[in-house]
Amino acid sequence: MIKISVRDITSNGLNIDQSIPKEGIGLSSEEVDIKSLLNVKARLEKVDNFVVADAHIKAEFGYMCARCLEELYSTEERSYKFDFEIDPTVEYIDLGEEIRQEIIMANPAKVLCSKDCKGICPQCGANLNKEKCKCK
Repeated sequence: MIKISVRDITSNGLNIDQSIPKEGIGLSSEEVDIKSLLNVKARLEKVDNFVVADAHIKAEFGYMCARCLEELYSTEERSYKFDFEIDPTVEYIDLGEEIRQEIIMANPAKVLCSKDCKGICPQCGANLNKEKCKCK
């Protein structure tokens, strides 16, 4: 969870630099497969009645090819911009929840190891990228 006290954001802004597990922002492996800590860097500033956040994350994401079922890994960097309206009753903003939602929404529904992936044989289960089919 990356909860930030609005009071901690001074007129000079606030920089965040944290490495947290995916569970730290409420992500489960069923939602998104992240193999490393999430490196979160963010710059927060107060602008009128808003907190504006410019956030960058870096992590190793795990995927499974939709055709051959091989595991894939990709180190990815993503950038997000958020704004939070503040009023006197707001003490904290939850940057982690916003990042969580963006990661889930950007997670691809289908990933291929290559555009030429041959998949697996539906009868013998051979990975046709690595071996010939054993069916007769």
